[in-house]
Amino acid sequence: MKQILFGLLIFLLLYLIWQYLELKKFSITHYAVSSEKVKKDYTVAVIADLHGFTYGKNNRRLIQAVSDVKPDLICIPGDMIVGQKEKSHRASLRSLAQLRQIAPIYYSYGNHESRMHQSTPKNRALFRDYEKQVEEMGIHILNQKMAAWDDSLCISGLEIPISCYKKGKAVPLPEGFIRDNMPQVPKESFQILLAHNPYYAKDYAAWGADLTLCGHYHGGLVRIPGVGSLISPQFEWFPKYDAGQFTVDGRQIIVSRGMGTHTFHIRIFNRAELVVVHVRGAESMPGRSRPGQDGKKRFTS
Repeated sequence: MKQILFGLLIFLLLYLIWQYLELKKFSITHYAVSSEKVKKDYTVAVIADLHGFTYGKNNRRLIQAVSDVKPDLICIPGDMIVGQKEKSHRASLRSLAQLRQIAPIYYSYGNHESRMHQSTPKNRALFRDYEKQVEEMGIHILNQKMAAWDDSLCISGLEIPISCYKKGKAVPLPEGFIRDNMPQVPKESFQILLAHNPYYAKDYAAWGADLTLCGHYHGGLVRIPGVGSLISPQFEWFPKYDAGQFTVDGRQIIVSRGMGTHTFHIRIFNRAELVVVHVRGAESMPGRSRPGQDGKKRFTS
């Protein structure tokens, strides 16, 4: 019996050491998306669910990784912070201040931001201060808004009701919510939508997003090789849109495993990731990878 307990203790100790080290690493995952709507190639860096997390002093390893991919734009589909934890706000602002020197940033809110500006007066004031500093950096906050990058590419951001993040229950979007709250999609432009929660992937595709960038699920915390994530933040077992690239009604959805953690600091077979999307124009399509084909993964320590 003592030998069994000793073995379990050693196993637990080794796991804790491994998990501690694993949480300090992230991978870089490349995806390719092609469209005849796009007149030239774009590289998009996607940072989801950072939650004030840092990789090295002043987040130097993440900042360097983003710089190395030479993005044309940086998209953030929510949860840069952890609710009312001011430390995460400060860390997020420091990271954003450096990232904006690399490329223009487009930022839409996830449940942690949404909960703050729909919370108590104290929390609303705290978040408004954070939001004001983000805006003063020249970062584009896109909640129910659309921004034209050029004459062939548009970027939109959607903030869904906080009720859609209710744990233990699948809550549908209110009838006509996206139609009533978002600008009309220009059919001639390639539309990138930043939408935090991937559960509503079919709704995003139906609205007209050519490419939707999501996060929220953190890859499911625990992933089973060959199967996928175990459980979503809403306690949905084996969620469909857990991480990776999906085709929904002919449109592309890319779900990041996220960069940070909160509450449950667990990642098993589920390393954090920086997503890089290569949007390829019509002139680049011949002889290139077909739409939806994954690129290589490169791990950083």
